[in-house]
Amino acid sequence: MVPPKPGKTPVGGRLIGYARVSTDDQGTDAQLNELRDAGCTMIFEEHASGADRNRPVLIRLLRDMNAGDTLVVVRLDRLARSVKSPLG
Repeated sequence: MVPPKPGKTPVGGRLIGYARVSTDDQGTDAQLNELRDAGCTMIFEEHASGADRNRPVLIRLLRDMNAGDTLVVVRLDRLARSVKSPLG
C-alpha cells in the first residue's frame, strides 16, 4: 500500500485507489500519481495479469471496503479485463 496523500474524502466514505501492472518490467508510478491527484486516501498496488484470478491485493481491498467507500482506478482495464467478471 502507498502512503496516503491528503485529499477529499467522499461523504460517508474514503477514496481508495487500486493500481495494477501486468509484468515486472512495468511500473505503477504514473497510476499512483493520478490516484494521488484524484484524492485517494489509500492506494493499493499489485503486479498481476488481468486474467489472473489470484489477485490477493484486490481481493483484500474489496473485502475491507466499507459502505460509502469509492474504489478508484486510472482505467477500467487496470481493474479487470471484462466488466462482466471483475476478477478475470
